[in-house]
Amino acid sequence: ITLSILSIFWTWGGARLARRLVRRTQTTRISAANMTRRAVSIAVTINLVGMFVTILGAEQIVGSLAARILSSSGLSPFAATSANLVAQTIQPLDVLVVQANTNTLLSHYISLACALSLKKFISRLDPPSTEEKRRLRIK
Repeated sequence: ITLSILSIFWTWGGARLARRLVRRTQTTRISAANMTRRAVSIAVTINLVGMFVTILGAEQIVGSLAARILSSSGLSPFAATSANLVAQTIQPLDVLVVQANTNTLLSHYISLACALSLKKFISRLDPPSTEEKRRLRIK
């Protein structure tokens, strides 16, 4: 959830960057493209890390639900009492937790797809310039 919030703020920062680039007339097309590439690559990194953490969380949730199912069906020697069986059955709230995790994964995926399409659009609009690389090496 924290990475989702960070991704949202980074997206708002991208919108602010776009407004700033429109207002400034002295910004060259190459430097604007490089600034946008940097912002997009950071957004991609944030969303990839968010997807990784969400997938790990999903594995943990599904693993605990599978353990509950196996222990309630009598396959576990530790589930000996009937009170323990009632406490370990899957509740409707457990399904909602899985759904919330899936929604978080989907939000990271959509943000990642948008960032990658923006990166592709920037590359078509202004491919990386060798002039800019030469100037950076000279300095």
